[in-house]
Amino acid sequence: MRRAAANKMFKLKYNVLSLIQIFFGFLNSVLLLKIFGVSIYTDAYFMGDIILGGLVMVQMMAVEQFMYVYNELKARDRESAHALYAYALWLSLVIGIGSFVVINLFSGSVITVFAYKLDPARLAVLKRLFPVFSLLAVFNPLNFLNFRLLNAEGRFAYPYALGIIPSFFSSCAMLFLYFSGTSDIMTLLAASVGGNAAAGLLGLWAVRSSGVPVRLAAGHPSARSLISSSFKVRFGYNINNILAPLITNNMLSAFSAGSVSYFGYAWKIVTVVGNLTTGPSARMFASGISLAWPEKNVRRIKAMAREYLRLIAPLFCVSVLLAYAGLPWVLRLVASARLGGAEITVIQLMFLALSGWYFTGLIESASIQICMAGQLSKVFIINNSVFVAAYLSAAWAAKGVLGIYSIPAGLITAQLISLMLYYRSACGLLGSLDSGGKGSAPGPEAGSPAARRPGWN
Repeated sequence: MRRAAANKMFKLKYNVLSLIQIFFGFLNSVLLLKIFGVSIYTDAYFMGDIILGGLVMVQMMAVEQFMYVYNELKARDRESAHALYAYALWLSLVIGIGSFVVINLFSGSVITVFAYKLDPARLAVLKRLFPVFSLLAVFNPLNFLNFRLLNAEGRFAYPYALGIIPSFFSSCAMLFLYFSGTSDIMTLLAASVGGNAAAGLLGLWAVRSSGVPVRLAAGHPSARSLISSSFKVRFGYNINNILAPLITNNMLSAFSAGSVSYFGYAWKIVTVVGNLTTGPSARMFASGISLAWPEKNVRRIKAMAREYLRLIAPLFCVSVLLAYAGLPWVLRLVASARLGGAEITVIQLMFLALSGWYFTGLIESASIQICMAGQLSKVFIINNSVFVAAYLSAAWAAKGVLGIYSIPAGLITAQLISLMLYYRSACGLLGSLDSGGKGSAPGPEAGSPAARRPGWN
């Protein structure tokens, strides 16, 4: 009885934090639409956001596998695990500062690569915003590392609370803009940078309060293993995370002004719905996999995957249908002066299409977490190369018929192919792990797709 009550309080606490985070995400989307509408400024803002999202993935390449290596070390020697965090913290700060310098030195080339067809008006705005966008690169590796460490320590509340801070700063900035009657998008970007900086500093406090010393170290015996496994997994993963935004941005830049904003607003709404339905489940699932992996507890891993998918899949579908039905009414309510009926329809349809892509990715995420735990670098390289090729081919082929909707059509097509590939790889890995006894955890190439086993049954 007491354990059941404790579990209810556990879930309630994280769901409340998740709802607060979602509330600020929704508020920011509404305020952004109400203040800026659809314009060259929002086009440049969303385009810069997509570019930075791709660049951030490069930053994570050295510490992507931190949670898995940390948990394996902690099972044997907690002090050594703490020392690994000290090294990863030093590495994250070096990467953040170095990224900021490099991005600004080559900002013109970066923008050209990601948006080569952008018209002069939107290009000028993007160039003005980009130096501020690049400041986010300083803090992203630090926040990523702290979130991973806190999840590994089972302190799930901290990442949610810290994730609220940037959104809170952005909400305050947009409320100021709204009530002052101004619409300077640079103010919004500056608030976002300030929020991420505050999250980074408070994240260090959260790490320390979790019993992990906050210090810097320029080396560790497992440093090579961490960087090697992270680069192998993230390199393959980044084929998708860098090239997909590059393709998306360049296709969007070829359409008329406002197209990027339609896509951006629809994606923000999809993200809010996705966060609402997954809640803390995704982070807890990833942490659970990393803890079960060193024990080779295949039964537990399968049970967690089944429970995770049964929870999020139907909830997401119902939420999407409700949001799709209510979206026209909400958009007219908050932005009737800035959006016409045709523009509302475009955002609504784009939302539905992108929801299909998001849903497929949610189902795929269970297999991806298993492949990441097994450090299947070749699988990530092959599967994500197939994804990018399928996305580019499908979107480009449909461009003349579907217009801007060719982007979600291409994404859905590629994600379905990717889902099948990752599911097959995860099944093979679990079969290999199950037959391997209770020995050490598999190395980077363990669980080859050649070893097949039925899925989550």
